Amino acid sequence: MNEKLFVLASQKKTTSHVLHLLLCIPTFGLWLIVWLLVAGSNSKHNARIQKQMGHVLDYKVQGLSDVETYQRVAADEAASKRRNDQIFVLTVIAVTVGLFLLMK
Repeated sequence: MNEKLFVLASQKKTTSHVLHLLLCIPTFGLWLIVWLLVAGSNSKHNARIQKQMGHVLDYKVQGLSDVETYQRVAADEAASKRRNDQIFVLTVIAVTVGLFLLMK
């Protein structure tokens, strides 16, 4: 599992604030929009990676072996994906019913 932690840690993204500041000057601040979007995206990505690392470390602290930890993390990710898919389907159904009633 140390390999998984290393891979996750290497996937974190950084924002070059100095570069974005320098790009804001010749564009009269228009680059600020891009800067905020990039910084927000990187922050969200890093939070997701940190959450995955936390899951791995939680299972390791419980004394599970690497194989058990990997199986639990995979099961957690599958359950999360199923839950997200169910929420998406329910949202689509609710929007469809709402539009149907609105158009009627």
